[in-house]
Amino acid sequence: MKSIIDQNKSTYNALANEYDMKVSVRKSYNSGLVDRFIEFITTGKEVLDIGCAVGLDLENFREKGFLPTGIELSEEMAKLARLRNPGTNIIEGNFMELDINKKFDAVWALSFIHLFPEKEVPLVLEKIKDYLKPGGVMYITTTKSQESKEGWVEKTDYQGGYKRFRKDWTYPEIVKSLEKAKFSIVDYRDIEDPYHKLHMVFIVRK
Repeated sequence: MKSIIDQNKSTYNALANEYDMKVSVRKSYNSGLVDRFIEFITTGKEVLDIGCAVGLDLENFREKGFLPTGIELSEEMAKLARLRNPGTNIIEGNFMELDINKKFDAVWALSFIHLFPEKEVPLVLEKIKDYLKPGGVMYITTTKSQESKEGWVEKTDYQGGYKRFRKDWTYPEIVKSLEKAKFSIVDYRDIEDPYHKLHMVFIVRK
């Protein structure tokens, strides 16, 4: 995993400014995603955004009256997230090595789970579950694939030819992983983003 984490960190550091430039395109779309999710948050206002990138959804949650905390592997992404969200707690580091010692009402894991090999995902889901209060909910998305595969993939929608590790999930695979982790699926949708990528969008409850 160390080589995967190190390479992904390097790639996202290099692409941080380009991510930031795409915020204007994604702002309204992501705000709508957050609106849908908050209908399912029933225990309070504390949200953990895992892989918060440049902080767009931290901003969306703040604007809707929630209290977000961000985790981000890339230092360059975290810098931009702090500029967008002054005063918000944004923690730099590898999610799997951090211990926040806090429970949250919701976890936002947008385009996060595919950064791990499939064999590591049970541990990732268990750690997310540990951060949730009883009755807490998680928003988890990844692009929809008809073929199960994983490996090093170039980010062709960004400049520079940078590679990162990526797992392509099929619908049955991710459902099986969520159920094995004992999450209850309370909502599912296929949603196309502004760049015409089709995402599987799950809302699950602890």
